[in-house]
Amino acid sequence: MAEKFEGTPEARKKTGFLSQEDYHDVFFGDHEPEDGETSASMSDYIDNLEDVQALNSGSLLKGRIIKITGNEVYVDISHKTEGVIPLGEYQDEEPPKVGDECEVLVVKTDENEGTILLSKNKAKLIKAWDRADEAFQNDGTIKCRIVAKVKGGLSADFNGLKAFVPGSLMSLQQEYDLEKYINQEFDFKIIEFNRRRRNMVLSRKAILEKERKAQVQDVLNRLEPGQVCEGVVKNITDYGAFVSLEGGKIDGLLHKADMSWAHVRDISKVLQVGQAIEVKILNVDRATEKISLGLKQLRLDPWETIDEEFHVGDTVSGCVKNITHFGAFVEIKEGIEGLVHISDMSWTERVRHPKEMLEIDQVVQVKILNIDKDERKVALGMKQVHPDPWTLVREQFHVGQTAKGVVKNLTDFGAFVELVEGVEGLIHISDLSWVGRVKHPSEVVKSGDSIDVKILDMDPENKKISLGLKQVNPDPWEAIEDSHPVGSILEGKVKKLTDFGAFVELKDGIEGLIHISDFSWTERVEKPGDFLEIGQDVRVKVLDINKGDRKISLGLKQLTEEPWATVPQRYKAGQSVTGKVTKLTAFGAFIQLEKGVEGLVHISDFSWTERVNHPSDYVQEGQDVEVKILEINRDDRKISLGLKQVNEDPFTTFEKTYPVGSVTEGEVMSTTDFGAFVKLPGAIEGLVHSSQITDDRNGRPEELVTLGDKIPVKVLEIDKKERRIRLSIKQVKTDAERASYQEYSRKVESQSESSIGDVIDEETRAKLQAAADKKD
Repeated sequence: MAEKFEGTPEARKKTGFLSQEDYHDVFFGDHEPEDGETSASMSDYIDNLEDVQALNSGSLLKGRIIKITGNEVYVDISHKTEGVIPLGEYQDEEPPKVGDECEVLVVKTDENEGTILLSKNKAKLIKAWDRADEAFQNDGTIKCRIVAKVKGGLSADFNGLKAFVPGSLMSLQQEYDLEKYINQEFDFKIIEFNRRRRNMVLSRKAILEKERKAQVQDVLNRLEPGQVCEGVVKNITDYGAFVSLEGGKIDGLLHKADMSWAHVRDISKVLQVGQAIEVKILNVDRATEKISLGLKQLRLDPWETIDEEFHVGDTVSGCVKNITHFGAFVEIKEGIEGLVHISDMSWTERVRHPKEMLEIDQVVQVKILNIDKDERKVALGMKQVHPDPWTLVREQFHVGQTAKGVVKNLTDFGAFVELVEGVEGLIHISDLSWVGRVKHPSEVVKSGDSIDVKILDMDPENKKISLGLKQVNPDPWEAIEDSHPVGSILEGKVKKLTDFGAFVELKDGIEGLIHISDFSWTERVEKPGDFLEIGQDVRVKVLDINKGDRKISLGLKQLTEEPWATVPQRYKAGQSVTGKVTKLTAFGAFIQLEKGVEGLVHISDFSWTERVNHPSDYVQEGQDVEVKILEINRDDRKISLGLKQVNEDPFTTFEKTYPVGSVTEGEVMSTTDFGAFVKLPGAIEGLVHSSQITDDRNGRPEELVTLGDKIPVKVLEIDKKERRIRLSIKQVKTDAERASYQEYSRKVESQSESSIGDVIDEETRAKLQAAADKKD
């Protein structure tokens, strides 16, 4: 709908949108005559002025050109006064001619001169807006010329008005080449209209869709199922092809299932885009405007006459059309395909995938096994073209028979051997050899080998024969105890090395195991590969035979006398010996006394006096050391050794020299809250408890003694089990005081009391008296 314009006329003039009533105020106003202006007569002037005032500014009039003078075109508008159009308004069109008729807009009137200013272009614009408004209100159309390509679409001209056409609304399909429409005229529908903002958006697509819908409905009304019509393949998809009908007015879908009576796997092999074809109308859905088409329906269905042309048991020629993992589809006639199942491809070969035997488009001979006309299925067989070789198996072979065969195929679980053409039996991997553990059949036989086998079992119905290779010869394990008695010494070859030992092949192919613990009496074997190598010839001793488990235990070290057998006779507990450090651990050091004989010095037996954190603090590997044998365990082959026991326990020495109650000198090594540690003769330590330092109970040990002081101490207690010595400093002083008192007492008894003062002084007397009082 056209909008009502608001605001002052001057403001609307700036926007370019003026209603007819605006033009009087904008283009006409008070006019004062300029100097020198004159008029013919006052009456003429008044008549002209009344004539001019009779016109409404903004009025649309029809006129005729009567004169062209200079830059002005005079137009008769059926009033007393002619109107004037500036000649410049004709610069973009053909020059004006006297007699031409035109529509004009009254732009301005000059009441003083009685003249009227007209505009042909403004009249044209107003009429264009009015026509566009009318078309928008009445859902009509306007004809416009495309003048330029702009961002997002095209710019169009309608009688001087500019309009925008979005690129997506120029045609039914998305357009990418919009420049081809420039300078062409088309009918458009106005979809957005705003006269005040000078905005107009057009659509050609709306008109085309309406036309197309009418055409489609016309075509749909004329088409009926069963009709045959011509079309052109427009587009191909995975599921079919779209065919253009009626000269492109409508499209129909030709589904791939309706292209041929045969199975269509690749549409591009049947149709090409642009190809002209005849199709049959299968269905017309006028509500959804969808048409279903058929191509195969133009020809007779071959399945209708299949029972007349083909019969079960017939051998026919066919072409392989498709191959799957379960079989192959073979076309025996155009539109009729049958399935050759993978199990029906060969009597003699184990087919893992049909591609091993067939290729697409290969021509093969097949036998018809079954026809199901209702389900449109045909079962075919390739192997049935030839006789089944298994029918002769019962006549030629029996269980227990030894026969010759050729190894045809090897698998992880055994070997397939062909006895006669088309008949194969399986040698399971467990039936390849009596001796040794066979990991893969290729260790025993190779493809193409001609071998003797024994028939173990037959199942002709399921086409299976079990064969044995080892059963051709006697089982060597039956007489193993006679051929390889326990204790016998045999020769063999190293076949395999493991973390736990070595497998040795003996005569008759029997394998035995040398456990890693049976490699050597004297050496610690960590890896069998450090001692033996594959292919090495060795002499071994049979240690044990387990006939049920088919195992033989062998030994290398048992070929020589065990060094430990005479150890108890050659070494005694308490004996001091010299050995070499061979290995250090967190818990001690291993000492080799002789080859094959080692003992352990536990970390607790390194020192009498020091706390040992690691054996490496005392000894190094390869070092010769003197040790004392503490204990010999023949059964466990263990010898306990001691380093500290080589020398007498310093506690014992100290106790002999300084028994409890004796006094010795010590050096203060450290102090704690509870006392002081003192180093004694023999590099052992004793503790002076804080209560045994002095009678001063308020003093701390570090305040009473000084590190490094050498002081006399009395031995109060020796605990050899806990390796502790209790000492006292104050007892030394007390004992000295007591000795002085005793000396004093003896002198008192031998001298008179008057002479006592001559013997001791007053200070000594006081100390002696205090000691006596304390004793009491």
